[in-house]
Amino acid sequence: MKEIFIRGESGSQVSSWSPSTNTLGYSDGSPASFLVPSGLKLQQTFSNTTTTSIERVVSIPSTVTFVYAIAVGAGGGGGNTANGGGGAGGIAWGWTLATSSCVVGAGGIGSVAGSYTRYGNIIAGGGGGGSVGFLGGGGSAGATSTAGQAGSTNYWGIPGAAATTAGLVGNNGAGAGGAGSLISSFGTAPKGGDGISGGGGGGSSFTGSGTNTGGAGGNGLAGGGGGRAVNATSNTGGVGGNGINILTGVVTTGGAQNNGFGGGGAGVAGNGNAATSSLGGTGGLGGGGAGQGGLTATGGGGILYLFY
Repeated sequence: MKEIFIRGESGSQVSSWSPSTNTLGYSDGSPASFLVPSGLKLQQTFSNTTTTSIERVVSIPSTVTFVYAIAVGAGGGGGNTANGGGGAGGIAWGWTLATSSCVVGAGGIGSVAGSYTRYGNIIAGGGGGGSVGFLGGGGSAGATSTAGQAGSTNYWGIPGAAATTAGLVGNNGAGAGGAGSLISSFGTAPKGGDGISGGGGGGSSFTGSGTNTGGAGGNGLAGGGGGRAVNATSNTGGVGGNGINILTGVVTTGGAQNNGFGGGGAGVAGNGNAATSSLGGTGGLGGGGAGQGGLTATGGGGILYLFY
């Protein structure tokens, strides 16, 4: 039989064809994730809203050999001494052998980094809380000095951001860097870096009659926490960074400031929480970094999605 199309040529049937819909999803109408290979369905979800990491039993059918996992580490706490927000948790994805257990990370409290989330050989580290992020996590701003902390390289080897000095915006990277906080002048502190996981916003703490404004958290699939403003006659905290819902593509929003305390960064599965009059906002579920303010400001818990 003679070929209808010859290699290198185009046919009118192909060049004029167009699909009936431009929406990607499954036949039942549920959305498809842009991190997930076509044809897989979300089968199990594990999340963490307590203060400790949780190891859980996973029930996988005996006929399933490989599982596609998306792991999100927990966000860093927002209580470091230079008033910078916590970094967002790292994100990792890919195929792994089916196994019967998983670990889902807990958000860091105060100056503590978030914990990792793991299924099989897929692992995502936590965001920094007064520290460098771990395995894809974003760095916090400020820490114990004015410098913004570095982000970290993620599971797939995508480089993290370098640390930055006082007064500078956080660097971009897989795990974005925290901003360098302001301590020697009034003004608006710099924003955390953008990346897969956002860095924490810088703090502003110059003393006197003037206005201090905290820096916004960095944006990403999970956002960093907003920085705190303190010591001036007028103090406005930074908003949390935005994230993206991995399953739907809808933007999740960072939390608002309150009384100089920073808002929580958005996670991949929930918005960041607004600060209260005496505490930085909690990070959103799925890795949001905590807004700066108080030793009990908590990063968003980790989350794990399993597809097969």
